[in-house]
Amino acid sequence: MPWESMSEYVKKKILLLGDGAVGKTSLIRRFVVDKFSDDYIATIGTKVTKKDVRLKAHGEEYFITLMIWDVLGQRGYSAVQASSFRGSQGAMMVYDLTRPDTLKSLEEYWIPQIHESVGKIPIAIVGNKVDLIDRIRPYEEEAKEFSAAYESVSYLSSAKSGENVEKIFRVIGKEVLEERRIEEAGKSVEVEVPPSIVQASDKIIMDFCNQFGGIQAGMPIVREQFIKAGVNIKSPTKEGLIKAVNKLAEVEKIVKDPQTVTLNKNRRLALIRDAR
Repeated sequence: MPWESMSEYVKKKILLLGDGAVGKTSLIRRFVVDKFSDDYIATIGTKVTKKDVRLKAHGEEYFITLMIWDVLGQRGYSAVQASSFRGSQGAMMVYDLTRPDTLKSLEEYWIPQIHESVGKIPIAIVGNKVDLIDRIRPYEEEAKEFSAAYESVSYLSSAKSGENVEKIFRVIGKEVLEERRIEEAGKSVEVEVPPSIVQASDKIIMDFCNQFGGIQAGMPIVREQFIKAGVNIKSPTKEGLIKAVNKLAEVEKIVKDPQTVTLNKNRRLALIRDAR
């Protein structure tokens, strides 16, 4: 079975982007483990899942690992999102066919964000929850018209039934293999911090991850401690964030000296104190 150059281990970073509750996590779960759940749990920060696939591109067969990044769909967490975008090589832009505002959100927020962060990487427009609509044709035409503006492919999918799910991942994987990026990836984004509690939460998450070896190492810990503190990522409260900061400090005590732990904790508490 040929590998790229027969000597290089191939990994490609794919993002799933879109508003909360459009079904990004469910699409990943269906693709990776072929399962579905109706329960909705908001993604805190980012979650990375991988799957090995065999694809054909350039007339050859490749065996690659897709690193699939499920990114927080709540607006306002721009630092977490921008950090997650860096180094990405393709993206699936997901919207909910039963919520027209989520398609508009792709145009107004998610696609501009990804273009600003990493340039014009290959994207696929995905209208999810096709199992909940009656007449498919108007939605197909809408998706095709929308995707044409971005020179991208479009599909209607259902994480519940599995319709088109594997096909979409394989198509974006093939496009990533064949793509010659138009703009340089990895451009850093300067993020201004508005005086809001969501932005304070965003900064606390990134501050911890930066202190704890990066987003992939730090995010699982953040997720666990935010859940323990009862933080609602969509509408965090100062009380919940204070609890989360204290729990993160307890984790840091294991690996950092007391002075550093105190400085980190006080810096994060100041963000909460100053937020509206």
